[in-house]
Amino acid sequence: MFAERQCVETQIIALEQIMFTEQYADKVIERSLAEQPYWDLSTRHVFVTQTYDIIRWWRKLAFALSGSDEVQPTSIWHMWGAYKLLDGGSLPQWPELDGLSLQHLEENLAKASDAQLSSYPDWLWQRAERELAEQWPNVAQGLNMPAKAYLRVNTLKAETHKVQHALNEENIVTAALALEHALEVTQHGHLFKSKAFSQGWFEMQDAGSQQIAPLLDLKPGLRVADACAGAGGKSLHIAALMQNKGYILSMDIHQHKLDALKKRAKRSGVHMLETRVIKNSKTIKRLKDKFDRVLLDVPCSGTGVLRRNPDAKWHIKNQNIDSLRELQSEILQRYSQMCKPGGRVVYATCSILPSENQQQVQAFLANNPQFKLVEELHLLPGINSEFDGFYGAALERISD
Repeated sequence: MFAERQCVETQIIALEQIMFTEQYADKVIERSLAEQPYWDLSTRHVFVTQTYDIIRWWRKLAFALSGSDEVQPTSIWHMWGAYKLLDGGSLPQWPELDGLSLQHLEENLAKASDAQLSSYPDWLWQRAERELAEQWPNVAQGLNMPAKAYLRVNTLKAETHKVQHALNEENIVTAALALEHALEVTQHGHLFKSKAFSQGWFEMQDAGSQQIAPLLDLKPGLRVADACAGAGGKSLHIAALMQNKGYILSMDIHQHKLDALKKRAKRSGVHMLETRVIKNSKTIKRLKDKFDRVLLDVPCSGTGVLRRNPDAKWHIKNQNIDSLRELQSEILQRYSQMCKPGGRVVYATCSILPSENQQQVQAFLANNPQFKLVEELHLLPGINSEFDGFYGAALERISD
């Protein structure tokens, strides 16, 4: 009982930091776990799962408690209690949980709207309903499923069966997917302390994300720009698909992300990759017509990865999406000029919204007749994907 109490107290503190000070959930959870080095794997799993679940269902839990969306920091214990009761559990005899009853929660939920029951902000529910029409209820449900863990086998260093065997030796069980070189983690252990990880045999990458780099139609010897590289998961995938032969320029506006990429590249055995900070528009202009392939994994709403980052539901705003759409359009227009005639640009997002996806591509093509759409990928959780939501469009630059 003491262990459970300590776990819940740590959850309450974490939830307060995430929901009331707008700290990123993954960072708070990582820090919380680091402060509890003696917790066993089971306790750690319960802490992570429950914390993400309560964030995911925050609006529904709030309405169940009070018939409104308001939550005070002092109510977080009751939010935890409501989560346990609605999940079919019983409550410990703790004074912080006094006064809670399942009947009261269910009476309130009988009066809730669809957005409240599914635990989405009204603006996002309405926008997604407008853009996705009859698909939205299924997508909304799909995005509320807890995220699974997926690995991408680094084919520069290991084969799939070798990685599975090595992880199994350390009590980490994986299942191979139909998607080549992708594994689902079905029994977790100390994944990032494993021998396979330290030797660079795999990267943690959602199986949906693993379907973006192949749209570039890669082969050894090409010159490739990953122009919104971030920490570089897709850059490393590109390197593996090119068998470490050719040249990759990974670019971003944040130096610290590129520094993280350099460390990952070293562990992965990737040696044909250069990083460069985008300081201003001249950085891009100097690279006009220099690359066979250009990946534009643009900043987006992140609505496709809400089950992995459920806190984003409560932090993102409608006006943020409008600003992002302007930025996406600008990046696609300017950065696509790095592509040689006969080359290929891939525009990608982790959004489910057509306004960030196919509508952006259609507007670009209308203004740039030198490009044509050759391939398109729509991954919608709850519709055609058990993975995260992604969009990708492969655009070929017609030879002069």
